[in-house]
Amino acid sequence: MLDLRQYTCLAAALRDALDRFSKEVCLVEAERDREKLRLTYSDFKEVALPLARALEDADFDPNDRAAIIMTNQSKWLISAYAIFFCGGVLVPLDYKLTAAEHLQLLAHSKAKILVVEYHLWRAIMADPGFQNIGTKIVLVTEAPLGTDLAGAFRWEDFKRKGAPDFVMRQKDDVACIVYSSGTGGRPKGCVLTHENYLEQCRSLTAWYPFWPGVRYLSILPTNHAIDFMVGFIGPFVCGACVVHLRTLRPEFVRDAFVRYPNDSEESGARPACQVRRASVVEAGPAEFDDRCKSVTDSSTPQHQAQPYAAA
Repeated sequence: MLDLRQYTCLAAALRDALDRFSKEVCLVEAERDREKLRLTYSDFKEVALPLARALEDADFDPNDRAAIIMTNQSKWLISAYAIFFCGGVLVPLDYKLTAAEHLQLLAHSKAKILVVEYHLWRAIMADPGFQNIGTKIVLVTEAPLGTDLAGAFRWEDFKRKGAPDFVMRQKDDVACIVYSSGTGGRPKGCVLTHENYLEQCRSLTAWYPFWPGVRYLSILPTNHAIDFMVGFIGPFVCGACVVHLRTLRPEFVRDAFVRYPNDSEESGARPACQVRRASVVEAGPAEFDDRCKSVTDSSTPQHQAQPYAAA
């Protein structure tokens, strides 16, 4: 994996990961029993950079905010990387909220850009508060050609030729504004810096390292703090692969473990980490506590985990 102590921002670490692991598969996307997409790190870069250039040409400047409202999929991670590449602040929003709640959080966060799925954008357009939306540019994924998007652009068409300008951020610059209600209540914006995420990633991978050939099954929404780290940043800086399922019915989740084993399992070798088995999956709080206890009781990490840096 990359030595994250050398980096001041997520974009720089991710940029180096795309070059270092260029031939490794980074993303697999499946719809029911059919694989829709498979991208190497090099493929990911080729898709993300034209988007970053288009954002820059649309006057998306460093420190500007961009929201994402999407279910788990490759376009979520590609869009996030393009936003970071431009020096922007990411605002991940829960796609399960109502259209009215989405509009409230877009207004509160002052997001300049919105990346959103077509069915969610239709719901937002139908809400009475839509006429007051302040977002300047909206990119809609998987929208049918010729559909009236009320001034929004199709994500697939929003790209420009030419290399975008990489914007380096510092550790104390804001990386994300995360809206979470915790276990209940109204969502509140939590401001997290690049240092917060870099230190969190170092701590995580000290206990649960990824490596090329490991496949992680992403189930929790990527706007969730857990999946954002262990379903995006962690695997990518280690050259691992993230598997997205567009349908999360139990039978398809179960099938994914068989269809997408780790390389060690394909060769018949014993997995290096029993918790990881076929793919890494998020655990609930109680299960996670049990796993941590079993690990700390039976083993010592190779590298001492670093403390999480508070915002």
